[in-house]
Amino acid sequence: MIKRAASPILLVAISLVGCQEPTSNIADKVFTGGTIYTADSNQSVVSAMAITGDQIVALGTDSSMAPLIGDQTEVIDLQGKMLIPGLHDVHIHLPGIVETDSCDLASTPYSLEDMVPRLKPCLEGLAAGEWLSVDQWTYTAGNEPSEALPTMRAALDAVSTQHPIMLLGNDGHHGAVNSYALSLATDKYGNQVGLSAETLAAEFADYSATVGVDADGEPNGALNEDARRLVNIPNLWGYPAIDNQLVSRISDKLAVNGITSVLDAALTSKDIASFADAAKDTALNYRMSVAFYADYEDYRPHPDAPIDVDAVVADMQTVQAAHQDIANFKIDTAKIFIDGVTEGNPYSNPPTLPNAASLNNYLQPVFGVDPDSGAIVVQSYVDTESAACARGRALNSAADKKAFYQEHGFLAAQCTQSNGVLEKEAEFLHNYTLALVSAGINVHSHAIGDRAVRFALDAFEAARKANPDSTANLSMAHAQFIDADDIGRFAELDVYPTFTYGWIEPDEGYLMTVSPFLDHIKSAEDLFDPSDYGYINSYPAGSILATGGILTAGSDAPVDTREPRPFFNLEKAVTRQQDETGRVYNPAERVSLADALDAYTINGAKMLQNAHITGSLEAGKKADFVILSTDLLALEAAGNAHQISDTQVLSTWFDGRKIYSAGQDQQ
Repeated sequence: MIKRAASPILLVAISLVGCQEPTSNIADKVFTGGTIYTADSNQSVVSAMAITGDQIVALGTDSSMAPLIGDQTEVIDLQGKMLIPGLHDVHIHLPGIVETDSCDLASTPYSLEDMVPRLKPCLEGLAAGEWLSVDQWTYTAGNEPSEALPTMRAALDAVSTQHPIMLLGNDGHHGAVNSYALSLATDKYGNQVGLSAETLAAEFADYSATVGVDADGEPNGALNEDARRLVNIPNLWGYPAIDNQLVSRISDKLAVNGITSVLDAALTSKDIASFADAAKDTALNYRMSVAFYADYEDYRPHPDAPIDVDAVVADMQTVQAAHQDIANFKIDTAKIFIDGVTEGNPYSNPPTLPNAASLNNYLQPVFGVDPDSGAIVVQSYVDTESAACARGRALNSAADKKAFYQEHGFLAAQCTQSNGVLEKEAEFLHNYTLALVSAGINVHSHAIGDRAVRFALDAFEAARKANPDSTANLSMAHAQFIDADDIGRFAELDVYPTFTYGWIEPDEGYLMTVSPFLDHIKSAEDLFDPSDYGYINSYPAGSILATGGILTAGSDAPVDTREPRPFFNLEKAVTRQQDETGRVYNPAERVSLADALDAYTINGAKMLQNAHITGSLEAGKKADFVILSTDLLALEAAGNAHQISDTQVLSTWFDGRKIYSAGQDQQ
């Protein structure tokens, strides 16, 4: 329940406690006549707030502000509008949220036939042999093959055979390349051997779960996760050079969205240095925490050796020491990728399985296309435990595999049993977590499949037990699927789940790239079956909250879209509703608006260890806040939570300064 402050006199008295002793109690600015959500421990709502310099000095009713108003005080009438704490996006990739001059598909779905003419102009000005990298390709929409272009490889070959080409997935996990790029693949010893059916069975056997293949076992162009590194693309993330101009544009983008604190979820030491240099030249208008990301392969003493955990931790500590004492900039977190993602490709032949670490083997659906709607449907499932599949897995010759297909109606390759993969060796991931917590470094793990979530929680539990006095905070990004037995462990282990709530929206096209591999699905209607695995177990925010867990929020921008979309995410946390159809995806996991706002404010501040200065509107804290066009609480009360995403930021304030204005009357 949201509580409204009852005693304005007492509130003013309390709110002034802890401030520096002023020569005068007169405030610089007083905001009145609004709906002010404080995000304090009582989820209080007041109507007025006073600030002096960069600090909040009082909150209460309009009348309680009278003793703080002097001749020089600026009184700002909110006219009923809403004021909330500055938003905390605790999983974002800052270099990617601003558009660049690169070849960019802008997350727009294209069929393979339509993609070719869209990409050909991007070749202009490139010398023969020069890479064409294409940003913001969407893996989970579009990409429909044709008879002439049955694979991504064929489509990109149609764009060029004179340039290596890679599509960079907008999720940061998927990629697609042409034949030229495949020919550049090098083994772990640096030998260029190319990626083919032969080398995939030999040198690159460890990458079989992340390399898409066609019916003949030849790479179909899909390179996911670490397999993308095999072709040595110069800029795997597609990030522009980080300079003062880029950092300024990032600051503007955040301010427009009301975001005043962030965790950049994965920056290399090079990118950290670039950000730090920019922050020295121009003060950041947001509080930036950084998650250090190491390319673990750089820490093998030789290609066949285990990763040197101590060396990774030592390098992070070196980076920390090199960039201390920069205002609003701290490096106190390490990023760990536990697994990949849950999306498969129903258009490939055989269908590409998800690679996220799952507690159960992924199902092998046989897909077809509805002749009326053109939508993907599941025709049947392969029984991977059958005697036929036992024979299929033993086949080697192309002729035998062809005969198998003619007899059974599915490919022998579809007898594969897989429950996904961990990003690196389990021992390293466990020991790295332990070493970081021992060093007092916060850990931010990427875990999506339910097996990855359990693995991360197990590692967190071991680290907590081994280091009971460690000050390290533990958090987990995404956690798309959580087994029921693991939900209560987030509270027990003091782990912050960071959800991107907009992804809860039940988009049927997207769900058909996930759910058929997890549970037996016949049609899109089955996606909303309350017994479906995905329906029950995806993003269980309400259950985690009910067991005492502390929710946080991260956009993961530029994944899916370059826009952080905080109000879209807030809406979906509250509704879990698809706009067009009105369908709700597991309503039991919805949360209240106040709890969703807390995820974006005070809880994010707690995770970033900044709650003593920001995250809520309380006396003595920094004056970081946002004025909105809409009273979100009133929307929720009126049953119009589906309109939250229409909210506009009128102004954003940081350290008591207005850093963004939409041109309204607010000062």
